[in-house]
Amino acid sequence: MTRVVQLTVVMVFAAAAAIEAQAREAVALLERVGNSVQLFVDNFTNVVAEEEYRQQFRQAAPRRRLKSDFLLVGYPGQEKLFLTFRDVLEVDGRRVGDQQERLTRLFLEPFQDAVRRAAEIQREGARHSLDRGGRLMDPLQVLGYLQAAYQQNFRFTVGGVEPSLGPGVREIDLEQIVEPGTQQIALRGKAWVVESSGRVVKTELRAGRAPAVRFTTTTFARDPVLGIDVPLELQDSVPLARDDEFQGRASYRNFRRFQVRVDEAIDVPPTPR
Repeated sequence: MTRVVQLTVVMVFAAAAAIEAQAREAVALLERVGNSVQLFVDNFTNVVAEEEYRQQFRQAAPRRRLKSDFLLVGYPGQEKLFLTFRDVLEVDGRRVGDQQERLTRLFLEPFQDAVRRAAEIQREGARHSLDRGGRLMDPLQVLGYLQAAYQQNFRFTVGGVEPSLGPGVREIDLEQIVEPGTQQIALRGKAWVVESSGRVVKTELRAGRAPAVRFTTTTFARDPVLGIDVPLELQDSVPLARDDEFQGRASYRNFRRFQVRVDEAIDVPPTPR
């Protein structure tokens, strides 16, 4: 009997040690992911991409093709503050308004004015979307949640490997932490990362309430010209009534560095309290 008890105790301690080791590995992996995402943000900030966003409904017309400038904008003095920005330039091949030098004019404005104007331009572009919610999805949204400063807002579960995405790629599930009793719907998603470096190669976001859950996936690749990681393709789908579905696919190319030189001081946002 004593031998059985001793064997059981040894097995319990071994299992506990294995769980503790897995927890340490998960923490270390998330730290590598946070560092890798920060490097992505540093490299991709103020890079402009040409985005072509094709939209349709599965059952019937119409179809829509949007061409936009898409970029990630950072501001001096606030290394953790950045905004994704989309400026729709063409709708089904037709030029939209007068966008000449709009980006340059926008980021010469004081910080608060620039943020307000950027939001206006975003809303203006979203009205061209076929999606009845009037949204154009952000390919970098899940990357934002993977930043070290925001990981505390999510529960992470490290899953298995995914060899179809490359050697050493592991799946991570994430679920937003929401206050009990609130009506907020928790965001859920996945990230596929290179285990050794934390580099993100694919993300998935699930948002909304069943059955109308919106699925958005983004794949990432290395741009040979700039030598940095960039979004490659976004796929978006929303189930609709009567067995229909909204479908969107965006591709990104022609990445180039956006720079504005001015002699005047640039306003920066106030330090958060």
